[in-house]
Amino acid sequence: MKALLLTALVAGSMAFTGCTTLKNVAGEDTTGTHDVHSMQNNSSPVTKMNGVLVDSTNHMTLYTYDKDDLNKSNCGKVCLVAWPAFLAPKASMTKGQLTTIKRDDGQYQWAMNGKPLYFYANDTKPGDKNGDGKFGAWDVIKAQ
Repeated sequence: MKALLLTALVAGSMAFTGCTTLKNVAGEDTTGTHDVHSMQNNSSPVTKMNGVLVDSTNHMTLYTYDKDDLNKSNCGKVCLVAWPAFLAPKASMTKGQLTTIKRDDGQYQWAMNGKPLYFYANDTKPGDKNGDGKFGAWDVIKAQ
């Protein structure tokens, strides 16, 4: 009975977040986080591609969450399965609009204009934008 209840709970939470796979953009990691991206040689962790901001290492699209507060992530454990955080090293250099925030779990996350940045687990190749507009709350960051 417990196993059936747990299965239903996991399936329901995956449906709620829009997750159809537990693979994240870095492979089989299902922790809800993404590899830490450091800034080496003063390079930026983000770049522009097809009109949006992407991770400069793997070129996966970055998103913001409308329900986040300024400098605060409101995407918890269940949410992070489908929307892995774009993690930053603790002592990251920040430039202009790109900063870091400290998450409730103690990890650091990149933010643009104070809005925490995320990946979408169902983006499977560089440049995918499958999460844009999802649930009316997730948006790509348009590059200028």
